[in-house]
Amino acid sequence: INAEYGDSLGQTFHFSFTMLRILCSLLLLLGAADSVTFQLRKRNGTLVSNHTSYDTVFGSVIVNNSSLLCPPAAGGNYSHDLLNVICRESGFVGAVLSARSHRVVNSNSRVSCQWAWNMTYVSVQADCPSNPVHWGECDWGDINYEKQHCNIDDTLVVQCTNRRYNLTGFEILANPNGELSGNLTSTWGTPLAIVYDNKMDRTFRSVIRHHGYAYDYGYELEYLRWSICKHIFGPNTYMRSGYSSYTKSYTKSYTKSYTKRHEEVGYQNKLSCGYMMENDVSAVITSIQCNSRRDDPTKCEFQYSSHSFYAFEFDDAINFRCTDI
Repeated sequence: INAEYGDSLGQTFHFSFTMLRILCSLLLLLGAADSVTFQLRKRNGTLVSNHTSYDTVFGSVIVNNSSLLCPPAAGGNYSHDLLNVICRESGFVGAVLSARSHRVVNSNSRVSCQWAWNMTYVSVQADCPSNPVHWGECDWGDINYEKQHCNIDDTLVVQCTNRRYNLTGFEILANPNGELSGNLTSTWGTPLAIVYDNKMDRTFRSVIRHHGYAYDYGYELEYLRWSICKHIFGPNTYMRSGYSSYTKSYTKSYTKSYTKRHEEVGYQNKLSCGYMMENDVSAVITSIQCNSRRDDPTKCEFQYSSHSFYAFEFDDAINFRCTDI
């Protein structure tokens, strides 16, 4: 009986010890996950946060307050979702485009060599869901603190933004022959801004409001037309000026108007309501201001509605005539 009791006690002890090891392993894993933190720093270690007057800022990625982040080639898989997590942990709306390397970023936008002299280099493995808000939504693999095949020149610098929307491109589309084909074959068309929503992590297209400018001399609207047309059709696109100067009575006198409101353009020379409904075109960009005819329109200052995805009537949208063909 004593032998049987001893065997039973031994089995119980072995089972308890095994469960204790499993529990310890789980605690270690949870502890490792809890230890994953990200910060953005620049210059001599200045912390980068969303408390800034700038729309977008750069910063070197600091992992667990001790290590610089190596690029994916050194073992990490850095999706845009992970970059969003890094930026959102610092209070920003999200990340802009892809990360850059330390070597190509201005010295004011990343940590200095002197400040980072004794830091280690790490790579991380993370499986994040679409558009994560917090690092806890991601499944984290091991953080490799062993010596990586990268140095400070290769480490990642992330661009984060406080702005919800960014312009990434433009199209000019129309309804040739009354069909909702979205191909520009006429001389007129509806310019659409291709917009990236940093908060929702998605891309959409928006018309541009006609009455969103201070057209004191007509040049602001003309700068926008030239910038968008040449951005789409090439810098050598033949264009004529679409406005004349003020008359002596200080009233606007357009000899040829190459910009009109949506309702002023014929059906075949613009995108119809049906096309915009079927293709989920929004009306969120309320104005874009370029400073010259040669500007890249994706870099021009713009305003958007923070209250409604459909901020104005589509009849108020801009329509352009780009060429005289």
